[in-house]
Amino acid sequence: MASLKKSVTILFTTLYLLASTGILVGQHVCMGRVKEAALFKQQEKKCKMSAEMHKSMKDCCEDEWSLTKIEDNQQASVHNEIPNTNYTLLYEVPYSAFLVVMDEQEEKVEVKNTGPPDIPKLGLYITYHSLKIPAALQS
Repeated sequence: MASLKKSVTILFTTLYLLASTGILVGQHVCMGRVKEAALFKQQEKKCKMSAEMHKSMKDCCEDEWSLTKIEDNQQASVHNEIPNTNYTLLYEVPYSAFLVVMDEQEEKVEVKNTGPPDIPKLGLYITYHSLKIPAALQS
């Protein structure tokens, strides 16, 4: 299970690294059309066109490199503005009525201790299973 987690972590790290840094794509363009494309590989300069046709046309074939990468911003954005909102009350309660309700609730509150009993603190000699008697008291 640990090796599976490790391999999945390495896989996702590699995918993220490739997506954020980019992938180099090499293309061989002949007569305005892409004839061959490869990742991380330089295309050969040899053209598969006939030699007679190739001599008469100047620059009919070329090799292109392009860096393909995701352009999403990887930084967390910070919003310093608080959105403006409108609050509407369904029912308004005067503050004095609210205080009366709070006073009534405070009188009805009862505190019941239903928790477990307190654990008494044991002496150190019981905790460490040894009783040390000072040398002056020994006979």
